[in-house]
Amino acid sequence: MKRILVPTDFSPTSERAFRFAVDIASRAAASVILYHIFTPLETSFAGTVKTREIYNTQSETNLLKRLQRLKKKVLTNTPDVPVSTVIGYSPIVDNILGFAEHNKTDLIVMGTQGASGLKKVFIGSTAVRIIERSDIPVLLVPENFKRKEPEHIVFSADTQYGGIKALTITLAMAKLFTATVTVVHLMDPFLTWEDRLKQTSEIEAYTKTLQNTFSDSNLHYQYLKAPSILQTMENLHTRIPHDMMVMIRGKKNAFERLFLDSFTKNMAYATTHPLLIIPEESKIE
Repeated sequence: MKRILVPTDFSPTSERAFRFAVDIASRAAASVILYHIFTPLETSFAGTVKTREIYNTQSETNLLKRLQRLKKKVLTNTPDVPVSTVIGYSPIVDNILGFAEHNKTDLIVMGTQGASGLKKVFIGSTAVRIIERSDIPVLLVPENFKRKEPEHIVFSADTQYGGIKALTITLAMAKLFTATVTVVHLMDPFLTWEDRLKQTSEIEAYTKTLQNTFSDSNLHYQYLKAPSILQTMENLHTRIPHDMMVMIRGKKNAFERLFLDSFTKNMAYATTHPLLIIPEESKIE
């Protein structure tokens, strides 16, 4: 994690994410790009071409000054972290993802706000759309998160996805904070006896693979019965206290993309702890 991108809308939530990113950068000897998306005034109903150009130029100047003030405010205690300030242009999601790829960003850190019901359907959030499409890990910092160093990280394992690269990234993050990592397997209690045996066998084989691959790491393993996967994950902190959760975003077929709820999307809305989403085929080396 040598280059971290932090999109900001100047909200308290995005400032909280920026502070977390700076903390990570200070430990990883990384740099941070503080990034704001600007939508230029282009409508012909707003004055002449010249007046719009003047307005847009002045707006960009003011935004750059605002980014610099935010940078100065957050770097008070960590002045040695390299932070650059950049302005991009809408559309927001395409621009953020394109900028991240073009600049070989290793991690995107964003603030996220909770939502429920129709708000999730009609409003959505930039952060959720980013995690659905990003090829690099995205760390979501919830609006109500109380700043503290991660001491315990839970890694949600899934035998459907290998997870070796994702767990490698997780352990690298844990090392920065000297945090412990618990690999959590969820088990469906309503399976038939035959399917339960199959699931147990798959989980045991997967666990053995992780133990052999990461034999030098102090990993913990825990198995939980989960009648409702989403509800279990939302309330996981009551069963396994943790400060950060890591999940793998797997590939979905066309049917799932069109008709099924995205589990990671729901978790992005529901989480009260920092949530690191790692794509199944992350481009991080």
